[in-house]
Amino acid sequence: MQSARGSIGLVVGLAVLAAAIAYALTVGFGHGTTAGTDGGQNRAVGRNRIVSLAPALTETLFAIGAADQVVGVSDFCRYPPEATKLPRVGSGIAPNYEAITRLAPTLVVNEANEAAKKHELASISTTRLLPWLSLEEVLDSTRELGKIAGRKEAGDALADKIATRLQVPAPLDAPRVLLALQVKPSKLDDVWFVRRNSLHGAVLRASGGKNALQEDVSGVPRMSLERLVEVDPEMIIVLVRDRVPDAEPVLAEWRKLGTLQAVKNDRIGVLDGREVFVNGPRILDLVDRLAVEIRRLRQ
Repeated sequence: MQSARGSIGLVVGLAVLAAAIAYALTVGFGHGTTAGTDGGQNRAVGRNRIVSLAPALTETLFAIGAADQVVGVSDFCRYPPEATKLPRVGSGIAPNYEAITRLAPTLVVNEANEAAKKHELASISTTRLLPWLSLEEVLDSTRELGKIAGRKEAGDALADKIATRLQVPAPLDAPRVLLALQVKPSKLDDVWFVRRNSLHGAVLRASGGKNALQEDVSGVPRMSLERLVEVDPEMIIVLVRDRVPDAEPVLAEWRKLGTLQAVKNDRIGVLDGREVFVNGPRILDLVDRLAVEIRRLRQ
């Protein structure tokens, strides 16, 4: 065990040394990043070198005009298209330390979670872990990204835009909707769902629906089929990551649960595509899609 720890320490230590050399060669000694002002808009003097290990953070940095500061992204960053041209450096859970070191970042940003490699990444560069689960966390972290990137006004404006769209209550006559996540194609052993106290939970409210589970949920958002029968949602909308040319195979498994009022009243639907799972600024587009589906199912 001690030998393994020593090896890890040696690797990280070498990575730090390489990063220092690479940074010196890239931006020159004595040219750190400081904050200045320009017409009320904070800007970075010199150039930040940001590695983003989460798609939502990458999308947000681009949305606030900090694209020129992003030098590396996670393997899962697919938007905007410009981000796909940047070097890939693993993921927030499994970073490629060597690849990150080569980029000589001045800052690494990632979503805050238990699996984030904060201490390992901090050995390479300053690291910020930003909470990104609930709407309130996303708003605060969007503003923080603006400060970090010297784009405070843009960060605040984006947070205000998201808040205006999503910080709204569900209508009094809103149907009780279960937003289910398809995890296992063609098999329904248990149910993964969208929590009320999540960013997607806020999207559901803004779309005119009320979460079928009215209590806040911590931990894994999963329930048994027995619990689902107890909840008995009025409407079920299944979120599917891949495009589904024909929704019937997805819905067939749900239709087997004939005791549910959503099934009895044929109020089950599907929303497909990777964009339904995004948790960056593009999530506002999901509000309209979800609202359309809720209206369709209520007819």
